[in-house]
Amino acid sequence: MIAGISIPYLDAVPVAVFGISRTASIEETLDRLGESEFTRRVVVAGGNYLYAVGFLRNISELDSYVEFVKRAGEMSEPTVGIYCLDDGLSPDYSVDGGGKRKQSYKELSPLDLKIIASLKDNARRPIADIADMVGVSAKTVRRHLEDMISEGSLDMSVPQDLQAGGDLFLIMHVNLRGGADKGEVGRRLLSKKYFQDQYIRSYSNLPSLLVWVLWSDKITEIRKVLRATSEDDDVMSVMLNFAYLERVYTTTWRDKLPAVQTRPSKTPRTHKPHSGLRIQ
Repeated sequence: MIAGISIPYLDAVPVAVFGISRTASIEETLDRLGESEFTRRVVVAGGNYLYAVGFLRNISELDSYVEFVKRAGEMSEPTVGIYCLDDGLSPDYSVDGGGKRKQSYKELSPLDLKIIASLKDNARRPIADIADMVGVSAKTVRRHLEDMISEGSLDMSVPQDLQAGGDLFLIMHVNLRGGADKGEVGRRLLSKKYFQDQYIRSYSNLPSLLVWVLWSDKITEIRKVLRATSEDDDVMSVMLNFAYLERVYTTTWRDKLPAVQTRPSKTPRTHKPHSGLRIQ
């Protein structure tokens, strides 16, 4: 488990660039995609279909990042999606910065950043060890951690590769008919509880697309869901893909932030979407 400053706190912009790659070497392509400070993870699916997820400081960096992914990933015509973070379609999966943003966040103090830095490579580090590393009492560390977790400014995650012999990692593209409410359709699909582990991703600039991420080991159940989804009145088409490789990168601009020195602020910040880094 690793830790970092949360995407909502930073007003960062998660984006996805996905499509077919012409690469002859997936491993070399993954190495190239990791050279950008924006790339957070890349998923490889059947037919050399790549999903590159990036964290941008602000939306103005989108065009240059897309051009980088096209070149490094050898993707001539990718689809670009800007994440909807407040759609409520992944309530139990705070993945890629998803989750409802607050209107304001308390400023992270220099001590907060030192604590986050101490957890960067091991978020299971004992409280006593953190206290020794940052030079304060264990009680103080515990209080700051509880405040950051409650506030939503601290993000914890477990980067891992796909396990051999585990459930299938599936990605379903659900293309909606014109005028369909993607939030309503997404909630309807999730309410059927086909799978124990699932979430749906939507994009602010792609009103007719839902990307349904799910895990299952039952082929018959997958076929049943695929057929039922295709028959939904608001669904125009469905494309199902099997993901077999995932790489998570921990060298993004966000991962370097705990080392930044800051001045504490007594005034809560007001959230302004896509306004970039907000550490004073």
